[in-house]
Amino acid sequence: MNKYVSLLLWIVIYLGVGFVIGQSSQASIDTWYKALEKPFFNPPNRIFPIAWSILYVLIATAGWCVWQVKGSKGLKRSFILYSMLNWTWTPIFFGAQAIHEAFVWIVLINITTVYFIYKAWSETRFAMYLMIPPLLWTLFAGLLNYYIWVLNS
Repeated sequence: MNKYVSLLLWIVIYLGVGFVIGQSSQASIDTWYKALEKPFFNPPNRIFPIAWSILYVLIATAGWCVWQVKGSKGLKRSFILYSMLNWTWTPIFFGAQAIHEAFVWIVLINITTVYFIYKAWSETRFAMYLMIPPLLWTLFAGLLNYYIWVLNS
């Protein structure tokens, strides 16, 4: 398979998973989340799908880069763990409406992202750089999650 076709496939799959997860939480966003007390720095809801679409393209490209490197089993495992943690935060926060548990989960996401970036430094720097914006976003999301937890406890 042409490498650019495989990159496009990575991006389409990653965006597709993100879309399905986002759609599954929409009812909760429109009701439960809307009623929560939020900090002053909470972005408008319309920002989240735009931000995550851009981030998923970066994340998918980073994953694709990792799979282009021979070996790197630890880095591949780290990417898979990151993806699973990232994709399951939404069902924890919106589906289970478990704000505290979602905060703990996002801390784990950030730790895993830092570990991935550290590991990628020596194997594929391009993937490492691609994961910096997702890390910055989930650090912000962790702060947002924390304040929503505090304000609604």
